Amino acid sequence: MKDLKKIVPSFEGKKVLVLGDIMLDEHIWSNVSRISPEAPVPVADVKEITHVPGGCGNVAANIKALGGIPFLCGVIGSDSSADKLGAALKKLGISSENIIRSSERPTILKSRIIASSQQVVRVDREDRGTLSSALEKRILAQVERLASKMDAIILSDYNKGLLGEKICRRAIALAIKHKKPLAVDPKGADYSKYHGATVITPNLLEAEIASALKIINDTALVQAGSRLLINTKAVNIIITRGKDGMSVFTRGAKPFHIDAVPREVFDITGAGDTVIATLSLALACGASVSDSALLSNYAASIAVSKIGTQPVFKDELEVALEEKEPMGQKIKSRGDLKKICKILRQRGVRIVFTNGCFDILHLGHVRYLKEAKKLGDVLIIGLNSDSSVKKIKDKDRPYVSELERAEILASLECVDYVSIFSETRPDPLIRVIRPDVHVKGGDYKISQLPERKMAEKLGARVVVIPPVKGRSTTTLIKKIMGREK
Repeated sequence: MKDLKKIVPSFEGKKVLVLGDIMLDEHIWSNVSRISPEAPVPVADVKEITHVPGGCGNVAANIKALGGIPFLCGVIGSDSSADKLGAALKKLGISSENIIRSSERPTILKSRIIASSQQVVRVDREDRGTLSSALEKRILAQVERLASKMDAIILSDYNKGLLGEKICRRAIALAIKHKKPLAVDPKGADYSKYHGATVITPNLLEAEIASALKIINDTALVQAGSRLLINTKAVNIIITRGKDGMSVFTRGAKPFHIDAVPREVFDITGAGDTVIATLSLALACGASVSDSALLSNYAASIAVSKIGTQPVFKDELEVALEEKEPMGQKIKSRGDLKKICKILRQRGVRIVFTNGCFDILHLGHVRYLKEAKKLGDVLIIGLNSDSSVKKIKDKDRPYVSELERAEILASLECVDYVSIFSETRPDPLIRVIRPDVHVKGGDYKISQLPERKMAEKLGARVVVIPPVKGRSTTTLIKKIMGREK
């Protein structure tokens, strides 16, 4: 097994043909704080609407974010959703040159209403009919023209009508002819159209449907994987199993099981797209199927920690490969945090920042941090170092070291990142993070906060959250000292 970290840099510049159902994913970001008087349903107060490529468009976005060059091929409509999709692809630097626009079919649109980091409802607008013979011929011509120039080929099947038997079989035949790895993200009960693929990646439910076996234990899992290998004549089958990781089945080899990387799951949207993109890039670089699967497993763990349809970036994958403990994944240097926040801002994620000593964590801290998280999507804590705490408090403080305090904070579900800073004021860290919201806990007035001007200058809204009465580190220490006496 190779060092996985050495494979990722070689993703750069790899050409991948991404063929399949292209969609527009619309994210309607909102707040929900009341129930409608008209019916027992939540009222979503819309704050922002964003558009990103969905379906195999998200596969292409992942290829691009990981350093590859996607050649996106499919059919969209001649409508406003197609225009929005074109703009979203252009923003990501993905070419629309090989996408066919046709008045025969509307652009597939999936609208997700999201409130407090959770999907409330999804509304789909689509046509699942098969392609006309004219459109099918145009797609086949694209595949014929591009296949030999690619380093890998992906069939991203969302069962929306594009990947019929003729197109799938021709793409696989060309991949075999030109010795290119071809990966399939499948749909449906009949995998005969995928015969001869390099790898097929069904999830657990899809594997059950295609194998006609109920996967209730490891024995049934092995039976399903083996049956799919025989029925599809594929070289490899990788069954993705969510929190249980993934299982790799290869002709002539024993099954290979991979545990999931532990992370907090926010949204599984697009995780399969991330898997197929990472897997294909690794195969294009000459990596083994087992190494490619391990890399895609790490990438999937990052994807599910995000909200909505978002790609996984090469830098994020490299960082994930460096880290072993889940809590350590949240504790970041200022340099790492700068890169992370740049990516978050590009995606329109709302960043909340707060800072403090957090010496002897107590109920007041926890409630405060939970309220702070509600003000956005990602909560970042600037933690005063031991030396700066001594300057702010007194020579006997802190009672808990900076690394211990950082790990305790990182263990909280509402906290996304922690960064230790040595200055007495958080202004330099605010300049790096450029938060949407800067929060302070206590009896302060906003006008009294010394960092207020810096935060507001960078466009942040400044919020003060009142303290929990009777809950403070000082009060806690006095009680402990009193009892000792």
